[in-house]
Amino acid sequence: MAITNFQVTANTASAAFTASADTAVTVIYVTNKSSSDGNVNIYVVPSGDSVSENFKIYNNLLIPAQDTYIVDTEKLILENGDAIYIEAPDSAAQFNATISTIGL
Repeated sequence: MAITNFQVTANTASAAFTASADTAVTVIYVTNKSSSDGNVNIYVVPSGDSVSENFKIYNNLLIPAQDTYIVDTEKLILENGDAIYIEAPDSAAQFNATISTIGL
């Protein structure tokens, strides 16, 4: 099992995790560190594709101030080169993401 920590950037979807082999994502924690509520978008993008609305799995997910949202209901299976992108379209809040994965 591996842990990846990522500082979410405002207004730009950046790769929070890129699979280097077949990988299962077991959980994603997104923490709002600020005293303001804020939103995040989460994308799962196949290898060779670019971030677009077609790959968005969470749209404007509201995370209250100083709270954490946990994505753990379904496991994501990624192939080599597939990536998870996270962005904060509302720059008033500051987010960290922690992604737990296990190789297959």
